[in-house]
Amino acid sequence: PDGRGRVGNHPDRIEAESMELEGYVPVEVTPWEDASGGKAIECPLPAKSCSAQTRFQGPAGRYEIDVQFFDQNNGVSKYRLFVAHRLVGQWRADASLPAIEPNGDSSTRQVMNDVVLRPGDQLRVEGFPDGGERAPLDYIELRPQ
Repeated sequence: PDGRGRVGNHPDRIEAESMELEGYVPVEVTPWEDASGGKAIECPLPAKSCSAQTRFQGPAGRYEIDVQFFDQNNGVSKYRLFVAHRLVGQWRADASLPAIEPNGDSSTRQVMNDVVLRPGDQLRVEGFPDGGERAPLDYIELRPQ
C-alpha cells in the first residue's frame, strides 16, 4: 500500500467472482498476484457454456468496457459480452501465449469502446470453454469515455 491509497483500489472494476454466476466457479490463481484479488472464475467440464452477470450502477453515458481474461495455449475459448441483452462484443482466446493455466503469462484483455450504459443495465459475459481452457475470467472494468 502507498500513502495515496492507490494499491488495490479499483473503483471501476467488478471482480468476476463477485458477479452472479451461472455455471462458472471461482478458482485460486497461482501465484495469487497474477489475478485481481488472487482469484478468477472458470467454466468446469462438462459445461458447454457459462455466464457471469452484474447490474450497472453508474451514471448513464458512453463507456469503455475492458474484460480481463486468461488466454491459454491448450484451447480456444469463445466469449460474448451483452449489455441489456444486446451483443456488444465477441472474441476468441486464440493468441499464442505460453501458459496452460490462468496466470500472468495468459492474462490478457478485450476492449470494447463507446458502449452506451444506463443505470440498471445488465452486463453479461458468456464463456464457451474449449479443450483445457475453461473460458477463465478475471474482471470487467468500466471506464467513462
